Amino acid sequence: MELGLERKVAIVTGGSKGIGRATALAFLHEGASVLICARGQQGLDETVAAAGHAARERIDAIAADLMQAAAIKQVVARCVERFGRVDILVNNAGSARPGDFLLLSDEAWVDDWTLKFFGYVRMAREVLPQMQRQGSGVIINVIGAGGLNPTGNYMIGGAANAALNHFTKALADAAAKYGVRAAGINPGPILTERLLKMRGALSPSAAGQADDEAFRRMTPLGRIGKPDEVADLVLFLASDRGGFIHGANISIDGGTTKGLMG
Repeated sequence: MELGLERKVAIVTGGSKGIGRATALAFLHEGASVLICARGQQGLDETVAAAGHAARERIDAIAADLMQAAAIKQVVARCVERFGRVDILVNNAGSARPGDFLLLSDEAWVDDWTLKFFGYVRMAREVLPQMQRQGSGVIINVIGAGGLNPTGNYMIGGAANAALNHFTKALADAAAKYGVRAAGINPGPILTERLLKMRGALSPSAAGQADDEAFRRMTPLGRIGKPDEVADLVLFLASDRGGFIHGANISIDGGTTKGLMG
C-alpha cells in the first residue's frame, strides 16, 4: 500500500528504542525525514546507526529531557531548522512506574505525569502553531491500554493514559480548524525492553520469543505484539490513507481490552 509519506517530516519522541525506534525506521523506509529525541544519547545513536547510510541525511537526533519545557522547544526548533517543517508528531516518550498505591509518593505522581501527560501536551502545543502555518499536520499520541483497563498496581500510568485519551479527542476538536488531525493509539503488551523489565523473571533467552508461555497468557491471541506492528499503525494514521480518522483512540493489544470503548 502506497502511503504517500515520501518527503514528509516527522518528530518521534522516545525514538531511542522500542516502539519509537521502530516508528522512526518505518518512516525512513517510506521516504520521510525524521527527528528523534530521547534522554539517552546512546540509544539515539543506535537508532541512527540502524537507519543505515542510505537514510543518514534524512534522520537527526537530539538528546532531550521532555520533562523540561525548554527542551521541548529545542526539539521542535531543531526539526524546523534541519528539515524546514513538521508534518507529523508522534508523541511516544515516557512511561510511569507501577506500584502499591499507598507507597507511591506525591513526587512519583508529579514526576511521571510531568513526563507522560504534560510532555505530550507541551509537544503538541509547540508543534501546533507550525502546523497551523502550514495548514496541515498530524499528531499521534502513543498512549497505552492501561488507561482503558484500570488496575490497582498501575494507577499513575493508568490515570495518565486515561487523561491522554481525553486529551487526544479534545485536541482533535481544537486542531481541526487548522487542518490538523489528531489520533491516539493504545498499545497493549508489546515486546520492548520496558515489558521485559516489568516481567523481570524472564531470562535473556526468552526475551526474543513472543511465544513464551508467560507472553501467551497476556493476550487472547496467545502472543504479545511487536514494535513494528505498532509502527505500521502509526504510519497508516499519519498518512492520507488514514485521512478520515480523527479524534479516535485505537487499541492494538491482541484483544486484552474488553470494554466497548477502545
